[in-house]
Parts: sequence; C-alpha cells; structure tokens
Amino acid sequence: MFLTDPALRRIAADTNDVLAEQLWRHDTAALDALGDLARVLHKTARDFTDSSATLDQSLVRVRDLAERARQGLAARADLHIAGYGQALTGALVARERHIILGAALVTAYRGWRNHRAIGDGDERHLLLRRSDPSRGVATLRRKDPGTWLVVPDTEAASAFTIPYPDRVVGEVTETEQGWAPTAYTDPQHRRIQSGMVYPLPVCDDLASACRSLLRWWHLRHSDAWRSRTPAQLTPAELAHLAS
Repeated sequence: MFLTDPALRRIAADTNDVLAEQLWRHDTAALDALGDLARVLHKTARDFTDSSATLDQSLVRVRDLAERARQGLAARADLHIAGYGQALTGALVARERHIILGAALVTAYRGWRNHRAIGDGDERHLLLRRSDPSRGVATLRRKDPGTWLVVPDTEAASAFTIPYPDRVVGEVTETEQGWAPTAYTDPQHRRIQSGMVYPLPVCDDLASACRSLLRWWHLRHSDAWRSRTPAQLTPAELAHLAS
C-alpha cells in the first residue's frame, strides 16, 4: 500500500505527485541551495508527521469522551463530561498547528521539487482519482514505449472492490484517440489472445484509463456481469467505465 506516510499522502493530495519514499532525504547532505531546501523539507515533513499523530490522539480522546457522555445520557438522562472542554480545546489547537504545518510542508516540497527533476523511468505511480489518495494508487510498469502495465495497490483494490491488490489488472496504451485500456490478469492470456482479455473503450487521460480497468474487474466480479463482454455492455455502463 502506498502513501502510509502522512507527509507523502498530504503532498500527493495537494500536488498529485506520488512518491514511493521521501526522496528529498538523498539531498540533505548536499552543501548547496538544493541541500538547504531538502533539509527544510525534511524537518517540516517530520514535524508534520508528528503533528498527524498528535491530532489523531486528540481526536480519539474527544471521541472517547463523547461516547462516554452519550452512554451516560442514555443511562441517567444526565450529562457529566469532565475533561471534555480541555480535550476539545486540545484537539482544536492540534488542528490549527496541523493546518499550518500542512501548508508549510507543501510549500517546502514545491520549493525542493522546482530544483529536483524526478524521472519516472520504467515505473511510475499515479493517483487513481486526482487529489484524492483515498481512492488508491496505481503503479505503472513500462511494457513498451507506449504501453504500461497497471498494478493497483491495496487501497485501490479496496476502494474499487476488486480482488486484485498488488497484481496486474491489464495495460493502458497511448493512441491518437486517447488511452486505450485492455483488461487481463495473466500476461499469458494477453500473449495468446484468450477470451480472458477484454479491450475497453478509449479514455481521455491516463488516470481514467486505469480506473476503467478497475471498474471492469468490479463489474466482472459482480452479479451485474451476466457473462457479458465489454462489447455487450449498455451505453451507460460503457460511459461509466470510461469516466
């Protein structure tokens, strides 16, 4: 699963850059402007991660006190919430600090990123829904110059309700019309052009093509499939795949 690091998750949400690790750490030893930016970013990322944990603990405390208060109200029709005001104030203070650190983190990241090119090479990572890490990440592995294999992480498989976490779900190919997704889960099926290979409608962009693969497999494993091929789907179903 990608983006378990709060700092990387916030950066992805704000910039759509999906990093497998805190790449700036490799620049922190440099004695130049890039090193200065990396060190500021590294410290801000650590502070943001600590703030995430603090805010979570504060919210858990408020939740637990509120639940006990509800139980007391139901049992005695009375309300005794000693410490609730202090807990709520603590959560609000933690939230304000988290907001400030979040903005500082993204600013520091942009400053470092403006001076550091990140090459995708033969593997890249993509948010399946722009600015929304909760929909998961697709890892793209280059198959040939215009085609990428698509591998959803655990969060993506859960979000789209498919049984294929960390497993190839097909490929996407750049064409003159857009991105053409082809669904399959076994590369051998693709090589022999078996009935387990499903060409899907061309999509406008790379992310929607990846989503189309996951939506097809969700349909394929649902009662609504009814042993149909993509060519037999309704116009509404096809539009949903490509959206």
